[in-house]
Amino acid sequence: GAAARLGVDRAVLEHLVGRYGGEAGELVALIRDEPALGAPLVPGLPYLAAEAVYAVREEQATTLGDVLARRTRAQLRGRDATAAAAEAVALLIAPDLGWSEGDIVREVAAYRAAVAHEREAAELPVTDVPA
Repeated sequence: GAAARLGVDRAVLEHLVGRYGGEAGELVALIRDEPALGAPLVPGLPYLAAEAVYAVREEQATTLGDVLARRTRAQLRGRDATAAAAEAVALLIAPDLGWSEGDIVREVAAYRAAVAHEREAAELPVTDVPA
């Protein structure tokens, strides 16, 4: 089938076509050139490392939040797992963004702080608003 011809797993191809349509071939090419990009971006979620690289190279993502909350929905689907993977994702996209070690540390800290704030807000009790 097409997946075998392209050198990727069928489930990977279906995921990429479902998310990227006609652009899926560009992500398949990234994975063919660098097989490690076929690994999960965040363990337990369907997104691939290639999607983060693609987001930076082709979709103008410039922060961890761009990649993890907006270009993928990793944060929405697994907030804590995504926060735990933030450093690995930062290391993955840092070369394309020209980030220094200090930039990586700052991005990870800012991302995790935003996630913690979101978690706290979600846990606040809902109070009745006076009419």
